[in-house]
Amino acid sequence: MNSIKTITLSLVLFAAVIGALIWFNGKNNRPQTAAINNEVASGILTATETDYDFGNVGIKNGLVTHKYILENTSGKTVKIGEVSTSCMCTSAKIEIGSKTYGPFGMPGHGGGLTKAGVFVNSGEKVIIEATFDPAAHGPAGIGEVQREIYIDTGADKPIVLGFKVNVTP
Repeated sequence: MNSIKTITLSLVLFAAVIGALIWFNGKNNRPQTAAINNEVASGILTATETDYDFGNVGIKNGLVTHKYILENTSGKTVKIGEVSTSCMCTSAKIEIGSKTYGPFGMPGHGGGLTKAGVFVNSGEKVIIEATFDPAAHGPAGIGEVQREIYIDTGADKPIVLGFKVNVTP
């Protein structure tokens, strides 16, 4: 009976030591990775346009899209960390060269991603495709609507791309 207690106690202690080693090792690696990413990704994205007006769009006309063009005009890489929208009726995709990322949506409302983790090299252009669903709010959504897309690049403030649309019956 005494040997069973000794074996059980030994196994519990062994598991605790292994768990602690894994936890401490993972904790020590995170700050180094963040520091490397912050050093690499400190460039600037500039937008040629930040606001767009879709005008009148019928509620039954289907999705409408608009493409915003951003460019890394700095000599450093830019990391797009998160992309989110102000409403579930809006989604965004990122296009860099032949690659597309997304769709990104409203945080906490399922379906859409928010974490991008995309790097933009110096001189590269980024296309942010905004998609709006005029039927998303049903008949209560008739009238003028303003929505936004937020792009986090690690700067003090996110890039905000906005649009307005007048949803008609």
